[in-house]
Amino acid sequence: MTRIVIVSHSHPALRYGGGEVAAYRQFQHLLAQGEDAWFVGSTIGPEDAARFFGPGQRVLGFSDRDFCMRGMGMDSFSMEHPRIEDEDWTLDFLSSLQGDVYHFHHFWNIGAGTIRRLRGLRPEAQMICTLHEMTAICANHGQMLKTSGELCHAASDVGCAACLNRPPVDFALRRARMAEMLDLFDVLLSPSRFLAERFEGWGIPAGRISVIENGLDHHDPLPETTPESLLHRSRRFAFFGQATPTKGLNVLVRAAELIEAAPPANPITLEVYGVTAEAFSALWPGLKPPEWMQFRGRYRPQDCVSIMQRFGWIIIPSIWWENSPVVIQEARAAGTPMIASDIGGMAEKTEGWGIQFPVGDPAALATAILSVHDRPEILAEHIARIEPPLDMAGFNDAWTKLRV
Repeated sequence: MTRIVIVSHSHPALRYGGGEVAAYRQFQHLLAQGEDAWFVGSTIGPEDAARFFGPGQRVLGFSDRDFCMRGMGMDSFSMEHPRIEDEDWTLDFLSSLQGDVYHFHHFWNIGAGTIRRLRGLRPEAQMICTLHEMTAICANHGQMLKTSGELCHAASDVGCAACLNRPPVDFALRRARMAEMLDLFDVLLSPSRFLAERFEGWGIPAGRISVIENGLDHHDPLPETTPESLLHRSRRFAFFGQATPTKGLNVLVRAAELIEAAPPANPITLEVYGVTAEAFSALWPGLKPPEWMQFRGRYRPQDCVSIMQRFGWIIIPSIWWENSPVVIQEARAAGTPMIASDIGGMAEKTEGWGIQFPVGDPAALATAILSVHDRPEILAEHIARIEPPLDMAGFNDAWTKLRV
């Protein structure tokens, strides 16, 4: 039987992000199908690891096939371990699993050097990489967001040097190393056409990257669409995400402030899931959300779809080029339309069934919210256009054909 090792830069038991969730769902599906599947995640760095690992401990075992390595920190520019002994240990652990297929979801915390050496140790194994964002292209956390806050539309040695205050030759060498590493993979995947095109513009040959949306199994029955339920939901809006500067929660709060200044006649609800009021205040101490904007804190991933079904609209106001946010798939599974920033994978994946607004524009977001608030007929029209997301069986079929 083919042994499949799924490798992620993080573990969803410790950190709930889109890439690690997609990786873990793939692992769980393979196990359910009777495959010889293994999962290896990592903590993000030494600070995170100290919360979960004892002195000298390098691995957490969630089961006999499910592991989380202790992340020791990485050089975000070179994507290499600063200490060779940490790379040695990571390589030994991955190679000890004797995978016939290694599917990497990202390479942060794993290391470019680890991947090069694993390719040499196991030349007969098939190696696959899903590109969840643009770390190989952009040394600023892979977000193609300039340190000034502006969106970056294309990488260049001189432009990147001006942004990150390093010599242009450093970026030429980094691009060569990243391209060499990606060339080691037998298969490159992207969950969005947008991301594949960004890599092609950077230099990856056209057609080298296959586009397959991340899989999402969903079993929640769709909510009722009676006139009464549509009217109720059309007054209810929600945000699902993490407390990070690029998720655009500050844009949403400023939009809520504008709505507060001229509130609609009928009630409006806005709830925030995944972020506490304290976490928001720590990031944006100068902003005070209106009282009708409620912070609900963390939620269980398995509850996300059912929670989304209580609302008429899910808002995704991210200010960077999101590739394939898991909340978009979850909203489709919930049968709940979205109000989304008009860039990247958000624009691609909400086209036709969502409403888009200019990225980073609170006034435009407030206008978009008010344009659908208390409008059940508009909600019904957008619900009817939603197509269910690709399920795990569909993803696995497409994935299997590519790796054969």
